[in-house]
Amino acid sequence: MYYSDYFRATMQIGEDFPKISLDLNGFTILEPNAIITDLIMAGISFYFVFKLYSRRKSHGFLKYWYYFFLTFGIGAIMGSIAHGLYSYSGPQGKFPTWISGILSVYFIEKAMVKSSRRFNKNNILGKISFFKMIGVFLSVITVISTKAFDNDHTIGFLPIVINTVIGVFISVSFASSLNLKFQRSFKWLILGVVVMLPSAIVFLMKINLFRWFDKGDLSHLLMTIGITLFYLGIKKIDTDSAPFIAESSK
Repeated sequence: MYYSDYFRATMQIGEDFPKISLDLNGFTILEPNAIITDLIMAGISFYFVFKLYSRRKSHGFLKYWYYFFLTFGIGAIMGSIAHGLYSYSGPQGKFPTWISGILSVYFIEKAMVKSSRRFNKNNILGKISFFKMIGVFLSVITVISTKAFDNDHTIGFLPIVINTVIGVFISVSFASSLNLKFQRSFKWLILGVVVMLPSAIVFLMKINLFRWFDKGDLSHLLMTIGITLFYLGIKKIDTDSAPFIAESSK
């Protein structure tokens, strides 16, 4: 394969490029492009973890956002490993990333439940979120146990995509929209949702710009911008005023 083939600019939609493979004295690394974008996403996530660490116990809203960035960053690191070592681990290597993805959605839902007295009343929404998370885990286990998964392992990711759409895009945008009348800083969370939403479309429709920046890399870029907007909003939001309630982080 010619070196220029790695950088060809032809866009492909609905079909993936062949995976880029690097041979290091017999040790094969796949998708170095995905490894790079995953690690960038992880690094930025852990930076937000560091910035929220001292404030995480002041309010449940901040605590669960802290856990979101933490699990998101861990998932990104495991994703980079799964991409690079796919020749050895196969689709099973992506399971830890899928688990972290489900947990991340749960934490972001819990954060939004803690953002308002109305949502947090009797923690009903929090309990619904917990049982939804269990349902998603069971759905993934069911899917990966079928013969269809052996033929197309991407179907195991579908319950996670659907859960992410519900958990991140719907819950964050809905709760933030209602809280805007109290604090305008919630607009940053809505902007984060707007930026991240196309990432699911890019991945499912297989929109690949070129070999070294395929659907995964474009999705990672959108998610990185999205979580950055989330953080910009979180650091501006005052948890000591409406719509929040005075509470411990328990």
